[in-house]
Amino acid sequence: MKLADVVVGGRYTAKVSGAMHVVRVTELKEIPPASWSRSVKWRTLIYAVNEATGRKLTIRSPQRLRARVDDAGRTQAVARPEGGTHEGV
Repeated sequence: MKLADVVVGGRYTAKVSGAMHVVRVTELKEIPPASWSRSVKWRTLIYAVNEATGRKLTIRSPQRLRARVDDAGRTQAVARPEGGTHEGV
């Protein structure tokens, strides 16, 4: 999944501790680069809550989120660009 597809308050399936769980995104936060780093790239962290346990977790990469889950608990398909699922192949 891409960061542009992530919505605050949305529910997603995510891989947490080696198992798939439903998480709810609570916040997106941009973090500046470290002062000692030469990188000028800001990072975006995704703060979420595991709905099964209630624990808070930090997701550093939106690729950990697999699919959006609707209110009934069904996964929704993510829109793919036309022309296939693999770009540049």
